[in-house]
Amino acid sequence: MEGQGSDIHLTATYKWWILTHKNYQKPGVYLYNEQTGAIEVELKLPKGLQSPHALAYDGESLWVGGIGENQSIYQLDPVSGDVLSEIPNIITEGLAIQDEYIYYSSENAIHKIMKNGTLVESIQTENTALNISDITINENTLYYLRYVETGPIVKLNLTSKSETPINTVETSGTYCLSFIENKLVTVSNLNEINQNSSRTGELISSTPTGIEGWITAIALHEKIE
Repeated sequence: MEGQGSDIHLTATYKWWILTHKNYQKPGVYLYNEQTGAIEVELKLPKGLQSPHALAYDGESLWVGGIGENQSIYQLDPVSGDVLSEIPNIITEGLAIQDEYIYYSSENAIHKIMKNGTLVESIQTENTALNISDITINENTLYYLRYVETGPIVKLNLTSKSETPINTVETSGTYCLSFIENKLVTVSNLNEINQNSSRTGELISSTPTGIEGWITAIALHEKIE
């Protein structure tokens, strides 16, 4: 039965970095403890980040981006929120980090760059003609989220570039996507953190956050042991 394998952790809880939009109440970047419901860190958004939609965490730095005019990707100190670096002229709704590379979505394409902004490759997606609202990576698989009700999440093999929609996941209007321990993580329009099996799409858990404002991105900080 799905969910009973050792690779699916039904009772696991996590700490998440959560991005909320600038134009609504309580804008910022939050470190949210799913176990206690507490906000442990609250960071201000970079002044130049006009419409924040993208967030990733590489274990040392936060990376945020948006869809405003002349937008940049910012590297942030996760303790102080200070801007450590800036990659200019990148408009994005989705970010994912893998080793020394950044993946970001731009309309219906996905781009791979180095952390200094050097372009490595661009991937034109097959299963969406609309903007990609978020992306996440697990090893050689990238998942992207699209603005549709049926099959909103697409599985993309980074070697073959083959794509497979996951038709059973319901995202409830989310803009957010993450991956942890064979689970796809989204945030509902009621600001609930939903975990679904990456294989079947089955809903595993739904956790209300109590966070105000519009959550536009979520990134894993750490698993709570």
